[in-house]
Amino acid sequence: MMCLKIMTKAGLINTADVNLLLKAGSAIDDRNKKFVWMEHKTWLNILALSRHRFANEHQPFFKELPERIGRMEKEWRRFFEESEPERETVPDFEEKIRADQNIGHFLHLCLIRSIREDRTVLASNEFIRKVLGNDYAIPTNDKIDDMFAESTPNKPVLYLLSAGADPTQSVDDFALRKKKPNINKVSMGEAQEIPAKNFIKEGHLNGKWLLLSNCQLSLELMAEMEDLLNPIGVEVHPEFRLWITCEPDKNFPLGLLQMAIKCTFEPPKGLQAGLSRTFNTQINADFLEKVEPPDRWRNIVFAICFMHSVVLERRKYGPLGFCVPYEFNYGDMESSLLFIDKHMSHCFTNNGQYSWKAIRFITCDVQYGGRITDDLDRELFNAYVEVWLTEKLFEPNFLFNSILTDFQYMMPDATEHPKYLEYIDSMPAQDSPLVFGLNHLADLTFRLNESLTLINTLVDTQPKESGGSGGLSREDEVKLKIQNEFEKQLPDNFIEIEYMERLRQLKAPPKVDPTKSIPLSVFLRQEIQQL
Repeated sequence: MMCLKIMTKAGLINTADVNLLLKAGSAIDDRNKKFVWMEHKTWLNILALSRHRFANEHQPFFKELPERIGRMEKEWRRFFEESEPERETVPDFEEKIRADQNIGHFLHLCLIRSIREDRTVLASNEFIRKVLGNDYAIPTNDKIDDMFAESTPNKPVLYLLSAGADPTQSVDDFALRKKKPNINKVSMGEAQEIPAKNFIKEGHLNGKWLLLSNCQLSLELMAEMEDLLNPIGVEVHPEFRLWITCEPDKNFPLGLLQMAIKCTFEPPKGLQAGLSRTFNTQINADFLEKVEPPDRWRNIVFAICFMHSVVLERRKYGPLGFCVPYEFNYGDMESSLLFIDKHMSHCFTNNGQYSWKAIRFITCDVQYGGRITDDLDRELFNAYVEVWLTEKLFEPNFLFNSILTDFQYMMPDATEHPKYLEYIDSMPAQDSPLVFGLNHLADLTFRLNESLTLINTLVDTQPKESGGSGGLSREDEVKLKIQNEFEKQLPDNFIEIEYMERLRQLKAPPKVDPTKSIPLSVFLRQEIQQL
């Protein structure tokens, strides 16, 4: 939406153009569909597109679109049925779209949204990348080092969690690197406010860190946090830091939310984004070298991280991915790696052989499998583990996907952390469903639901269009309500006080309305504006 706002402010597009992108042919009534292979909704979208004049041009840019589809039906049908139409050449319109330097990318987005609604999100990402730059399209990774550098003793770090997420291990590992072992921890709930306050006071004195988790259960304490972190007459130790984890709650205190450094802790979308976050936040150079022999340890770490991202991504396909939705989280991956760490270290010390059976059992049946309740889902997970956690993992160019796809996911030939990041960055941003063992129909269903959610959200957040009755927009209604609520808190003679203060500053004599034709407050407001 930010990209559309920028283009609107620049005068490249207008509100009507944005409405076309969001609503397409929903307002068109035409039952004479010309093409049997096309859905009726798509036909209405095409009609709306062919009638719209972008940026108030003299004639519609896609005026001849229905006619050209009929004239080149075979080419257009092939374009409609492409698995990735946003990457293909648009029949008979490609050069015309490219020639428009101002809104060519927006025209292409509107066309893809109209004919292939399921590809709207992917086309939007490409649109943002071309208009604003690649930095605005790639997923962000909130590094704990960056958040710590910005934090202060009275500016806590607040993790807004998704279901099943837990950054505790990340905070613990970072504390060890900063030589802050054994940080204080309190899981908030009933009768935990007093220990939390005592630990805050202790941290103010000796600089010991504090982690408060599940803070949505103690919103009253969160409301007091501004005062607790800024005590009057108390010198706070400069090394004290407060870490807060909380699930989103509409009643969370706004003051604390504004003063804290906020970070979302949820799995990003896509294998590339998931692996990138894992290797930027949890897997560092020291972690890759912590177990002997490091070459084998690195391969196992990458395999576990890859498997973790795969099972998280399968959830987006709904019942096609897993029969039952499971809340797999980073704790499952960390616990699996912790066991493998101990097992490999023990084998190396005693010159023994790895027990792949034990590794697969702990990973599949205990850690991740402890959440699985459906037999078919357990069978699926067993299949992943049986293929990926074997001795073949140490062979050169080990492939994670045996099915031929555009990108072959293999074990990186890397020994250093930056090389792993380089390989992850080379992965495609959008994953083929074949990587997960699914076909393109599963991807079609997911993409359509994702696009509909995006479009409906944007429509709901659009300002209200004022009609003939002179209705206020949403922004105007909010401003009016704030003004009314603010004035209710003012003293009755506030206008008179403000008027006399302005006169005093200007050293001007007061004026009086001799006719008494309007209320005194209105008269004084007019005088203040004139002054």
